[in-house]
Amino acid sequence: MAVIDKKYQLGTAENKAFLDAARDNLLNFGTKFPAPDGSSYWLGDDGTPWKDRNRATWITCRMTHVYCLGAFVGFPGAEELVDAGLKGLKGALHDDVNDGWYPEITPEGGYTPTKQCYAHAFVLLASSSATLLGRPGAAELLDHAEKVFLDKFWDDETGLSVDTWNTEFTELDPYRGLNANMHSVEAFLAVADVTGDETWRKRAGRIIEHVLGWAKANNWRIPEHFHSDWSLDLECNREKPDDQFKPYGATPGHGIEWARLITQWATSTYPSDPAAASPYIDAAEHLFNRAVEDAWNADGAPGLVYTTDWDGKPVVHDRM
Repeated sequence: MAVIDKKYQLGTAENKAFLDAARDNLLNFGTKFPAPDGSSYWLGDDGTPWKDRNRATWITCRMTHVYCLGAFVGFPGAEELVDAGLKGLKGALHDDVNDGWYPEITPEGGYTPTKQCYAHAFVLLASSSATLLGRPGAAELLDHAEKVFLDKFWDDETGLSVDTWNTEFTELDPYRGLNANMHSVEAFLAVADVTGDETWRKRAGRIIEHVLGWAKANNWRIPEHFHSDWSLDLECNREKPDDQFKPYGATPGHGIEWARLITQWATSTYPSDPAAASPYIDAAEHLFNRAVEDAWNADGAPGLVYTTDWDGKPVVHDRM
């Protein structure tokens, strides 16, 4: 029988030390993210800012959220980094003319077009975390982000989030996608936890019901791309399978991410009713197992392949 290193065994002192070191390594790596205006630089492999690249709202939000988590565990200087991210979200990244948040701003001071649900979901997440931390201006930012998201991205009739508007919020792209909805669920759960408004958790549940229906009918491989009426587009980008934002096929990493989010939603929705939560936990296990079976070490190299086709064969072999 193989002997498992104790650092990989949950509940051991060795595992806690291993996880603490990994956490601190990540937190130390990202400390140079803030630009002077608070938006986030891309970082090189050694943590050096790449100042010639566009600075994205979603990255700024993720870094803000990460350093909120850092602050909760006592990482030195985390609060100041959170405040830097909030500065960017309240300032340079916000569209003061049309409202909402730009996808990216350029080194020259311009911005890239469109308004993306993906980025706005992260504004909800970052402002929720910063509100929980009690950082100045975070609650006001969260309130603003809630209003924008509900007005522009949440389709209450369908129970799903739409994807992309033009910059002026006058024209809605016909594409619908689950990546933005996955991060909508993540954000909605955070908003519900922080504000106590359970309507957000119910919205997350509506998205999850759709996803589970599609996944179960597709052998637990989650469709990612849809037409404007939410009909499946399983052939999307077959000829360009490595598209950065709309890759062809299933994304096993998303299967694992959905499994975690569904579990979080079920256990928080039914905290004292395991029988009600059980079907969702079972579905989450199906999603997790399908992703691992399809993608883990699938080509002999370590880790999860990025995408597979609808039979589970690897398409894009990158490890994200």
